[in-house]
Amino acid sequence: MAVTEFDSTSHPKVSDDLLNQWQTMLDLLAEFMTVPVALIMRLDKDRITVCVKNNAVSNPYHVGEAETLLGSGLYCEEVVRSNAPLFVDNALNDPVWQDNPDIEKNMINYLGLPLRWPNGDIFGTLCVLDSKTHYYDDKQQGLMQQMQLMVENHLELLEKNHSLQQLSHHLQCLADTDELTGIWNRRAFIVESNKELQRAQRNKKPVCLLMMDIDDFKEINDAFGHEVGDEVLKLFTHCLTATKRAYDIFGRIGGEEFAMLLPETRRSEAMELAERIRHKVSEIFFHKHHREIRLTVCIGVYELASNDTTILAALSKADERLYAAKRAGKNMVMDCIS
Repeated sequence: MAVTEFDSTSHPKVSDDLLNQWQTMLDLLAEFMTVPVALIMRLDKDRITVCVKNNAVSNPYHVGEAETLLGSGLYCEEVVRSNAPLFVDNALNDPVWQDNPDIEKNMINYLGLPLRWPNGDIFGTLCVLDSKTHYYDDKQQGLMQQMQLMVENHLELLEKNHSLQQLSHHLQCLADTDELTGIWNRRAFIVESNKELQRAQRNKKPVCLLMMDIDDFKEINDAFGHEVGDEVLKLFTHCLTATKRAYDIFGRIGGEEFAMLLPETRRSEAMELAERIRHKVSEIFFHKHHREIRLTVCIGVYELASNDTTILAALSKADERLYAAKRAGKNMVMDCIS
């Protein structure tokens, strides 16, 4: 088996708590094996690193110490290459190990086992080293194998927990995302906006809210069908996503209605952004069935007051301004109730 490059980023990070458990385990292992050195080595791309070591004055290795694996001459290189255990009674008696950096530390005796992720990728090695010829009895070898199994069980649990976290995150994203447009849905918009509103109230910062409704959306749906209506919603979302600021909170509230919370924004600034959005949307057009479809939007602008403690109350007030804009005509922005 050739030594292949392995990227540790394809697997979850080992927690500090787990590293501490391994370190305690290595202390016990070194004592039972009567050796000065017990190590867990970690393979990362083309390098092998001391991941954990037993705490002993006689241990010359340091956590984080690393070597390029291929051609290193290390005992661990052979374990990784063969994916099998290795025992060396005295490396000074075998010219194969003459360039081994471990010998420079006077570590001439080695017993090592491969450590594997659940999918078979090499994590690294579990090994003990000594400065003298040393043979290990069946009980000692059995303990090494049990600790190998224990570490691999830890790695399996780590992978499973990581997979569950990823699945949970994915499900949360699905629950929070509007399926058609990919932005926050109503529930998630309210949750995120309430968080921002609480932060703004603590820091006494202004917040504004935009409520937006695509003009004549029902007519477009009726005339061209829901497929074209869906395309309109996507184009509108793309336009606003490109126009809004990175920290603005943008969501689809329902149907053709959208909302955007503007942190640290005064009404005059919100009006400027609303006008910019209105102008950008008015530039959207496409042809369907030999007819041109142009989009416009009405926007209600509301600066939240100190007694607006939840976003739901603010949505209602912004909605009033939106419908004032719609009563005034299409393609309008309003910040008051006429």
